Formats: sequence, structure tokens, C-alpha cells
Amino acid sequence: MPPLSAPEARSAARPTPWRTRRDGAHPVVTNISGEPLEYARAIIRAGDRVTTERWGVVLPDDANEICLCGLDPSDLCVTLSWRRAGVDEELLWQFVL
Repeated sequence: MPPLSAPEARSAARPTPWRTRRDGAHPVVTNISGEPLEYARAIIRAGDRVTTERWGVVLPDDANEICLCGLDPSDLCVTLSWRRAGVDEELLWQFVL
């Protein structure tokens, strides 16, 4: 699929390239797209505390585990941030447990 123009990108919904599997306090996210995802990271917000796990390039079918040990799941939000290869547009996807 060709990149979208700026106005199209802002208004177009896209399927997330991530699959999430819950494994206790260590959810595992997998790149289910057919392309590498660049500058990938997980931003973890628990109450007033924010931490970031930086992964860099995540290839298709690669999985990353997010450590949420000691965090209160009732006040927790994980945001995945990435860029499609060769596209200078940051994409975000959030999930909660």
C-alpha cells in the first residue's frame, strides 16, 4: 500500500500491526505486519510514573515482552509508538490490561 498524503493520513484508520498476548505481568507484543517497524517503543504510564522501553526496529513476527512488574493494573496504560519503514510519521496504539 502506498503512503498516504498528510490529510489522508490524519483521517484514515489503519489496522494495528501488533498482536498482544497477555502473560501475567509481561504482555508480549508481536509485529504481525509484513514490514519492519522502525523506532518502536512501549511507553508505560502507571499513575504519575512514565517509563519507556525502546526496541528500535521490530521485524515481521518479532516479539517483545513488556515488563509491568510491581505496577497497579487498574491505573496502567501502555502506548506503542512506531514508524513504518521509510515513512516519517509516528503512529500510536494504546492498550490496557
